[in-house]
Amino acid sequence: MQRLAAWTMLAWAVGIAAADPSPTEIDPVFAPLLDGKDDDVLDDVLSDDVIASNVEDKQSPVTQPTKIATHEDIQHVDIDDTTVSAGIEHTCAIHSVSTVDFGGKVVCWGDNTLGQATPPDVEFIQVSSGRFHTCGVTLDETVECWGDPNHAQSPAGLFVQVSSGDFHTCGVMKDGSLSCWGADYDGQLNAPAGRFVQVSCGKGHSCALATDGSVNCWGANRLGQSTAPRDVKFLQVSAAPGDFSCGVTADNSIRCWGDNHRKQCDPPPEKYALVSTSRLSACAIKSADKTAICWGMTEGVTNVPAGVRFDELTLGWDHGCGILSATGRVRCWGHNANHRLDVPAKLAG
Repeated sequence: MQRLAAWTMLAWAVGIAAADPSPTEIDPVFAPLLDGKDDDVLDDVLSDDVIASNVEDKQSPVTQPTKIATHEDIQHVDIDDTTVSAGIEHTCAIHSVSTVDFGGKVVCWGDNTLGQATPPDVEFIQVSSGRFHTCGVTLDETVECWGDPNHAQSPAGLFVQVSSGDFHTCGVMKDGSLSCWGADYDGQLNAPAGRFVQVSCGKGHSCALATDGSVNCWGANRLGQSTAPRDVKFLQVSAAPGDFSCGVTADNSIRCWGDNHRKQCDPPPEKYALVSTSRLSACAIKSADKTAICWGMTEGVTNVPAGVRFDELTLGWDHGCGILSATGRVRCWGHNANHRLDVPAKLAG
């Protein structure tokens, strides 16, 4: 199985360098790997709902960083069989028949009440599942959405990443700006200006990771879910389909904010590579051994398989799914209403 590196994390590193206009050449980026070693590739770290890739020519420094890194900036890409995104009651994954080609067809399972599990027959590089809709970034960097016609509009423009919330969606455009569409009952479409590398949409709020490592949140904030800490630099952020948010910090710890009545904002003291949030729980991949650990309400999504190593992890309402490190296949756990655990045979591990 290929080692993984998230291209949005590469974009974050390049974006930080771009904030300093003086240098024309910078040193290669160094980042901690899940095995605890350092390398100049952002290995084994996945942001929310984002396809993974691998970067060759590791000895070449990044030069003249003038724009957000996209797959066009990556000299050679290897991907695994799948990348996966759990929505409220359905899940979608990108399935590639090749480890060389970039992207693949989307396969979905679970609730399909409004067609959210019936993807179009095109190739995608990233996918994100919401409640009754799903959106993805296609090979030509446009966004396609399907499902609930009230919230599944397909916007114009070129994108590098997209995230589907309950009834709204936001994406990072190729120039690093944010674009949001769908429901706006809590101001969740009022995205801030600036340059960003990752966005995550929750129930009525969203959070985005800026090029300087800060997190900006907007929308519903009745329980503090949109009040991100300002004194912390982050590597990745996840806005919950509940009323809280979590993020992996620059030192690989996790900070959460918002509703904490089920201790969903109290992660165990570990080093982490990735966090994903559910309505009252959260799970994360540990840096040391790539196993998953969960906290918050102790049922459903927190029943993650013990001792299993993951390369990706994504949580829905009462279920979770991950990409197995050993096989690159999908395994899901939690409640099986609407067949949300019934992974198609060509993806199941």
